[in-house]
Amino acid sequence: MKTFKKKILTGIFAVMFMVVATAGLALAEDSITGTIAEKGELIVLDAADGSYVLEGNDMATEMVGKKVKVTGTVAEKDNMKVLNVISMEEVTE
Repeated sequence: MKTFKKKILTGIFAVMFMVVATAGLALAEDSITGTIAEKGELIVLDAADGSYVLEGNDMATEMVGKKVKVTGTVAEKDNMKVLNVISMEEVTE
């Protein structure tokens, strides 16, 4: 009977560990305002804090030269900031 209880407790702790470990992997969304530009084959957002390579949105090419607010998740990839775009809207001042 003790072995059965140990297996159940071990299983519960394993599940709890997995939940806690994966909770930190959730990415927070950021909203960044800047100007869309083409740099070679890349479409980038030039913002006050640097440039972000845009991924995941076909509208970006239509917005080149325009000031926009982009919402998405930021990651570091090949020493570049990459913004996986969730939404994009033109900013009118």
